Amino acid sequence: MGFDLDKYYYKSPDIFGQLPAAESALVSKNILQKTIKKKKLLFKQGSHPAGVYVLITGKVKLYQISGDQKETVIYFYTAGDIMGYRPIICNESHPLSAEALEDCTYSFLARTPFLKILAGSPSLSNLLLQNLGHEFSVWVNNMSLFASQSVKERIAMALIKLNEIYKPEGGGHSVIQLSRSDFSAYVGTANETLVRLLGDFKRKKIIAIQGKNIRVLQMKALLDIVS
Repeated sequence: MGFDLDKYYYKSPDIFGQLPAAESALVSKNILQKTIKKKKLLFKQGSHPAGVYVLITGKVKLYQISGDQKETVIYFYTAGDIMGYRPIICNESHPLSAEALEDCTYSFLARTPFLKILAGSPSLSNLLLQNLGHEFSVWVNNMSLFASQSVKERIAMALIKLNEIYKPEGGGHSVIQLSRSDFSAYVGTANETLVRLLGDFKRKKIIAIQGKNIRVLQMKALLDIVS
């Protein structure tokens, strides 16, 4: 059986773009386009949700800070992904923080108009429910894999997913531009261990490294590690 990346990485569909014309017009009337600089927060763990975010350009990391101030990176969002709606629907605070990994643009629909549109739109309810179900499955699959894999296997899996996340829209080779601290927080290991194993992958010509940039040279070798 071949490796199924869809089990571990999910792209949101164009949810607002799939709505009937009248509901789409309501969204368009209330939605705003905004920008955010690299390393700034869209929302913070424990904060009251202000609205829904749809990333237009750039990348965002979703992470959690534990009681001992350890950071765990949960997921990465890219252009087209929708964020922040679950806490609004559940009337909860944000369980995670979202930080821009680079300068980003995004669409923002404030909480009150979002809830009004949602209340009168079975289509939006169904689309968000489907999206939530897919995201939940991906997160569960990743957690299950994380619990059973070695650090080397987790790094290989992360490289496979990051290669997809950093894939250029126009095609060509992905260049993974992620700090080692974010990378290690994503795979759950110390920076020193990450650097050592990345160096091993480099010596075996599985990846190329230039500064903090990483390029996958042998995808099959990574797939063999995680299979």
